[in-house]
Amino acid sequence: MPIVFACAASHAPGMTAWTEAAPKEQAEHFLGNYRKLGASLAAAKPDAIVALTVEHWANFFLNNMPAFCIGRADHYDGPIEEWLRIPKGRVPGDAPLAAALIDACLDGGFDPTFSDELLLDHATYLPLHFLNPDMTVPVVPVIINTLTPPMPTAKRCFAFGQFLGKVLQDSPKRIAMIATGGLSHWPGEAKHGKINVPFDKKFLNNLIARDLDRLTAYSHNEINAEAGSGGHEIRTWIALAGAVETWQPELLAYEPVVPWATGCGLVTFNP
Repeated sequence: MPIVFACAASHAPGMTAWTEAAPKEQAEHFLGNYRKLGASLAAAKPDAIVALTVEHWANFFLNNMPAFCIGRADHYDGPIEEWLRIPKGRVPGDAPLAAALIDACLDGGFDPTFSDELLLDHATYLPLHFLNPDMTVPVVPVIINTLTPPMPTAKRCFAFGQFLGKVLQDSPKRIAMIATGGLSHWPGEAKHGKINVPFDKKFLNNLIARDLDRLTAYSHNEINAEAGSGGHEIRTWIALAGAVETWQPELLAYEPVVPWATGCGLVTFNP
């Protein structure tokens, strides 16, 4: 079966942890569209979700920081944050699909690590809260290192996404793909709270215009300077652009929500 759904979405923890701190109009517009994305995902009736995602020291540290890691567990627990105001739960995994992806990668020029014991922090669990609220659709998390250099380049992330997309198109299952992260934010830094709206809008314009040359040309230093340490998470969006390369992205919402300290974006991809 083909990929039946694709979207990219930010995961700022303030969306649930301190929702009311944001201007009401911004919060309602953004979160309302997030829930609409969830309804669209449900309508696509996927058998599994492949989540191109990141993590925040929940599973990896400097003694082992893989560029790419595919979760192949039967289930995933989360969120690890007590303060997220999302009830703790368990998301089913799709171990056979994950194993097939890992085998295909190892045969096709990519060497991801794998894990049977991933914990989910807000980066993955918050999007699932809106997109898979009953936590009934099994998930395969694909974690990309956006925490510490060396990180996979934008070009490499795009190529990795392209490869995953080709493999998933041949899956017998109906697959939903989500990418989560970004946009500009400087978590826990002196610039915490800054949002670079021009960078965010330019990135979104490049994505929607399917300017693949520009998307794959983003450098580590450019992202770091213009979008902050949290901005490196746009690598997941770039990977998704590779996975559904011929699909047309459509911007659903962009809100620079200062109390959430993040440029928040929602993009759906249409075949």
